[in-house]
Amino acid sequence: MEVIMIRQAYETDSYNIAKLIIAGWQTAYKGLIDDIFLNNMSIDIIAQNWKDNIKSQNKDNNIYVYEESNKIIGIIRFGKPDNNSSNYNAEIHVLYVEPSLKRNGIGSKLFAFAKNYFVSNNLTNMIIWCLHNNIPSIKFYEKMGGKIVLTRKAIINNMELTEVGLEYNLDNVL
Repeated sequence: MEVIMIRQAYETDSYNIAKLIIAGWQTAYKGLIDDIFLNNMSIDIIAQNWKDNIKSQNKDNNIYVYEESNKIIGIIRFGKPDNNSSNYNAEIHVLYVEPSLKRNGIGSKLFAFAKNYFVSNNLTNMIIWCLHNNIPSIKFYEKMGGKIVLTRKAIINNMELTEVGLEYNLDNVL
């Protein structure tokens, strides 16, 4: 019997999270970000960054994994917005699903999990940032009820890229 759960991430998950993130980037950002950068992402550095991030989890920085039969196949990081001056009190910072398992409802379940957390904590305005030319992700976030309302510049590997912010009103959710 397969055991499926969404659970808080542990430091010991950091290596598997790093593998998932790298696979996600190499799939989602192929052609959007330099291939040399994508192909040379360091699993050890990324795993250490996630280990540090997991250590510092709190109500403003939540990291959960979607686990099926003891294998991490999804991750979400959510909490307080990175930009304290924004009009939003909630943000999904990271949402990745094992690329070969996309379109199986895993991303939707992780998204709903974070959204329900925000609603239960009386947070009403959520933002998600996404590269403007990452059309599959934008379509997913729009399907989840988001509307593009903002743009900003992001620097990744010394490249200036444009991100769009999708807004969610959580007042009328659940």
